[in-house]
Amino acid sequence: MDKKSILLVEDAETLREVLAHILEQEGFDVVAVESVKQAKRRIQQGHFDCVLSDFKLPDENGLDLLRAIREFDRETPFLIMTAFGTIEIAIEAMRLGANDFILKPFNPESLQEKLRQVIEHKQIVQRSRGGMARNQRKFATYNQQTQQVLEQAKKAARVDTTVFLLGESGTGKELIARSIHNWSARSEEPFVAINCAAMPAELLESEFFGHEAGAFTGATQTRIGVLELASEGTLFLDEVGEMPPQLQVKLLRALQEREIKRVGGNKTIRINPRIVAATNIDIEEALRQGTLREDFYYRLAVVMFTIPPLRERPEDIMPLADYYREYFANRGGREQVPFSEEAESLLRSYPWPGNVRELENVMERAVLLAGNVILPEHLGIQPLIDFQTLQEAATTLPEIVALTTRRAEVELIEKVLQQTDGNKTQAAKILGVSYKTLLNKVRDYGLEGKSKVQGEGAVSYESEVR
Repeated sequence: MDKKSILLVEDAETLREVLAHILEQEGFDVVAVESVKQAKRRIQQGHFDCVLSDFKLPDENGLDLLRAIREFDRETPFLIMTAFGTIEIAIEAMRLGANDFILKPFNPESLQEKLRQVIEHKQIVQRSRGGMARNQRKFATYNQQTQQVLEQAKKAARVDTTVFLLGESGTGKELIARSIHNWSARSEEPFVAINCAAMPAELLESEFFGHEAGAFTGATQTRIGVLELASEGTLFLDEVGEMPPQLQVKLLRALQEREIKRVGGNKTIRINPRIVAATNIDIEEALRQGTLREDFYYRLAVVMFTIPPLRERPEDIMPLADYYREYFANRGGREQVPFSEEAESLLRSYPWPGNVRELENVMERAVLLAGNVILPEHLGIQPLIDFQTLQEAATTLPEIVALTTRRAEVELIEKVLQQTDGNKTQAAKILGVSYKTLLNKVRDYGLEGKSKVQGEGAVSYESEVR
């Protein structure tokens, strides 16, 4: 694995040398400087995998350096060190686009872990500034129904009402949530996204409410919760239907009373975040089973929008495919390659169970594998069974029974693969069959593309889709 490079900005010579030595011993390449001026010059000379900066510096402070970096670089992770008591410095750093902070004094293990987290992008919470979200992504569509949803969302953005976005995984719910934030009066404040399904239940409370140092084993530093961080901005609750019911109660109370206490703390903190939530679950079924509390649901469902799946937006398929084809070609430094007629026909006819996220993955694969033209085999997807044609051809009762069984199996396998984000081992357990049996059916029914649906997150547009 390549060594990761760190720009260390610390004016205290002894501490600077000690930190540099510790990080180099851990396998990092370290460039150590003592001022904001020197740091700016080194950043202009080359890329770093992370910037680790003290707050108090001789010429300017760490926030000044952060602002300067974020004017031209929204990607490089930034970790700020501070020993000056008030947590407000750390909060302001996060609002300006810092990935995390660490309070002095700290032990080397805590610093190393935070550095690895921000460099490897393992943090669940995206703490990026509202109006300058990573990659400047936007949602775009040519579908009339989806355009109407966007227009309605734009109207809802003008007031601080709670918005609930429904739709299948991969349809772009987070992009619409970001759009609502950018259209609102809070656009210059933080947009904070948290995936409620991607974090162990025991850690969610700390993520939402924050914790004080010593609140529990491993809590070596005070941590700001997302409710506090997004207090003047927007908090996006992705996959909110997966949130444990006991946490739903606590979050509901916090939103109603507009105040929280950090885990292990006694101080009451006032909060006022704008909430946008999203889920792909069956709401009625979740309410019936009690996995989604009614009181919590009605607190979220003030304004609701349903995002149509890609198969109901056929006019968006080729513009999106063209966008991703161009993007991945540019990123890989290769010439644009056209679609063959057969490949384009397959793209248009395929039902896209994984929606735009699946289309993105398919196009990344196609651009990688294609020669002078993108052929169907480069896409890694197969046309599904035409049940209508088979239905017309079936004339005997056994044929119709076999067809009906086949259709039911295909639909059930599709549904379970979507529920498990393409994890066939987990899907086989749910379906009550062996892993080998499921693999055979996936192959026989031409469902290989469906097993490639990936996990959490919205459509990763790197720039506006035109």
